[in-house]
Formats: sequence, structure tokens, C-alpha cells
Amino acid sequence: MTPSSQRTRWSLLAAAGLILLIAGIGVGLLRFSPNKSSAPAGWVFELQFPDPAGQPVKLESVRGRLTVVNFWATWCPPCVEEMPELSRVHDQMSSKDVKVIGLAVDSPSNVREFMKSRAFSYPLLVTGGSGSELAKKLGNSVEALPYTVLIDENGRILKQKLGRIKEEELKAWITELR
Repeated sequence: MTPSSQRTRWSLLAAAGLILLIAGIGVGLLRFSPNKSSAPAGWVFELQFPDPAGQPVKLESVRGRLTVVNFWATWCPPCVEEMPELSRVHDQMSSKDVKVIGLAVDSPSNVREFMKSRAFSYPLLVTGGSGSELAKKLGNSVEALPYTVLIDENGRILKQKLGRIKEEELKAWITELR
């Protein structure tokens, strides 16, 4: 094999590898992005979950408001990092009929222990393992955390994000709609 044909062969192999890499990244992005759910999500407001103390809380109480539903867990560092920011958004936007709800995909005992050293202004409810299925119904195809969904007053999913959400991003979502 001549040096020229070797270079051509290596160039073709490199190009094929690059094409496969780009295709793999594209498939991964599609697979790990939240499903854009066009289905109504008003059924969420018919659910109830216990707070960390075990008292049942009906989500009906936030029906008719712009609602941020955040799936989290005590063992999830990005979830814990975003919680103070979610609390500030809740504080600043509650008067504008915007509510934040945290749904812990975790055990009640873990959430109670976690709350001993922290306080947040928005309701934290415990879904246990069923939270993964609930998040999946709301578009989280990979069942990863954190996962945030913005549901409008009519029960439609407007925005969703897999991964840590920043305060500025969440405020931009809300400002865009208000």
C-alpha cells in the first residue's frame, strides 16, 4: 500500500468515525431530552401527596395558577442546589398567582431528615418511587432528576427542563407568560 493510499484510507476512516460520532450525539440528545408533551396535565391537580410530616396535601389547592412542579431528591446534588432559587421564585411570584411545588422522589424519612437543617418557602411533598412514573407522564423520558415542569392555569404543560434550573431561567419562563 502506498503512502498516498494509506492517507486516503485513514481520511475515510476518520470521516466515517466523525459522522458516527455526530449521529450518536444527535440520538443521545433526542433520547435524553424531555418529551414535549402536548397532552393536558390538569390531572396533576387531582393528586395528593403527604408532606414530610405525613399530612396529605391536595394539589387542587394550586389549580388555576401558573404552577412550577419540581421533581427532586435529597441525594441529588443539583436538586439541592436549585432549591434556594426555587424558594426565592416562589416568594417573589406567589403574589402574581405563581406557585412552586417540590415533589420528592424519595422516602419520607430522608425528606424529614433533610428538612431538619433547611427551610424552603414552597411546599415540599413526598411521592416516593411513584414520583418517577409521574415525572415520566409529564415528559421526563429518562426518569432523571431534577426535572421541572411549568403548568398553566388550564392544566397545559408550557415548559419543561431536565437538569438543574437556574432562577433567571425560571423567571424568564414566567415573565414570558405574564
